[in-house]
Amino acid sequence: MRHLIFLFALALPLIGTAQRLHQNKELSQEERITLHVKKMQLALDLTEEQSKLLTEIFKKNQRPQPPKKKQDISSEEHYQMRLKHLDHQIAIQNEVKTVLNEEQFTAWKKMQHSKKRRRAHQGKQSKSHHKHMHSRGREEASKANKKQF
Repeated sequence: MRHLIFLFALALPLIGTAQRLHQNKELSQEERITLHVKKMQLALDLTEEQSKLLTEIFKKNQRPQPPKKKQDISSEEHYQMRLKHLDHQIAIQNEVKTVLNEEQFTAWKKMQHSKKRRRAHQGKQSKSHHKHMHSRGREEASKANKKQF
């Protein structure tokens, strides 16, 4: 019985991860672009013409997909990928600037900045949350083992 509880405690984080992956089904690129433009339309009070132009810009400038395994990338390849990504962001920013008025563009820049900060914070939080959950699973398993005796 003790072994079953121990195995369950080990499998618990894997079950949670699998459920999260199942819930976050990948959207197609087109769906992501549409949602992104709709959010911008709400936040920036865009006209229909601006929304159409932004949709075209984002479709034309789709982000290239990075390789799946990061450990297979050399430092030079990583540098080149980062450089391409930054060039990509500059190109989008310049095109978006032509579509939005000055007030909308300023608000869009603030949205982009807050999104980056939020993403960076979520990355740190999820790592610490995962560690916390993993250690909590071990603690619960050890408590369960102590209750048996």
